[in-house]
Amino acid sequence: MAPMTTPASNRTESDEQSFIETAQSLLASRLDVVRPLAQLIAERKHLQAQLDDVDKRYGAAYATAEAGGWTAGELGQMGATEPTRRPVGRPKRSRTAKTVSPSVAPSSPPNPRSPEPEPTPSSAPSV
Repeated sequence: MAPMTTPASNRTESDEQSFIETAQSLLASRLDVVRPLAQLIAERKHLQAQLDDVDKRYGAAYATAEAGGWTAGELGQMGATEPTRRPVGRPKRSRTAKTVSPSVAPSSPPNPRSPEPEPTPSSAPSV
């Protein structure tokens, strides 16, 4: 035989069901608002991955153009901007003057603030 239910337990189950249905309705309307955001996040990630790939290839092509004799100024005149990402490998060479190795560098002049050497007795003037 099935257990008997009282009107109070029916009301409690009904209240619980009503509460859950209301919560689901509120949640559904909130989910509808964030669905476009979720779609745009996915699209943005996809496009960012494509842009990263293009940046790598652009950096390599720019480096190849420089290696072929084109200067950054010339490439800039044609509309090419320096890449933010360069290909992995040797760093971009410096365009500053070459440094002289220490063995070839001229000797530095004496420091004007260094103390004068004291005269030795043999070099002191006679009176």
